[in-house]
Amino acid sequence: MDNQGFIKLYRKMLDWEWYKEENAKTVFIHCLLKANWKDGRYQGYDIPRGSFVTGRRQLSQELNISEQSIRTALKRLKSTNEITIKTTKNFSIITIVNYEKYQEVNQETNQQLTSNQPATNQQLTSNQPATNQQLTTIEEIKNSKNRKNSKKSVCNTHNTDDSHTPSLDEVIAYGASLGKDENYCKKFFNNYSSINWMIGGTKITNWKSKFDYWVEQDKEKGKSKKESVIYETI
Repeated sequence: MDNQGFIKLYRKMLDWEWYKEENAKTVFIHCLLKANWKDGRYQGYDIPRGSFVTGRRQLSQELNISEQSIRTALKRLKSTNEITIKTTKNFSIITIVNYEKYQEVNQETNQQLTSNQPATNQQLTSNQPATNQQLTTIEEIKNSKNRKNSKKSVCNTHNTDDSHTPSLDEVIAYGASLGKDENYCKKFFNNYSSINWMIGGTKITNWKSKFDYWVEQDKEKGKSKKESVIYETI
């Protein structure tokens, strides 16, 4: 996961019509930070640079804003062509209009300058607020052949530390111990990878507990199929 880099916020934003509308401003800046800095894919859909996968419930959890307020804020941002929203059956894809205006163009130079800073400056850089950091929502996944070759070794390894970010193989191995198939585990992995294993701006500290909760949600909803989607369309 690469959360380095910056976005640009121009001072003319002070004159933006939604600047004093707290929810619209918060949601828009959040979208800028969540947007992919490179093209990706998620569950068969292209997620281009400047876009990201989300849902009304997910945004509500991440920002601690009600779902109705999220809906209103997004409607306002759409009305002034700040964003576009593509809706699928299980989730929505938000795209920042004119994303390049907010994205640092020369990422390579920017990273080089950061790497050449004194150690004290690097520490300050790493502690900058989240609004100065760019989040990546698409996690690269190993190909199927590599998964099959390593799956057996993962199953034989008992990892007592659940606070780390798990690999897909670990999720599949744990899901298998609960009787869940590979496709079920992939849905769980892809969902939380797309939000950088964070809920409400906080890193998930126990992914196995989150997997257990995911399973319980399915049981409560009375689903007959072994699948679950946390996203809602907007």
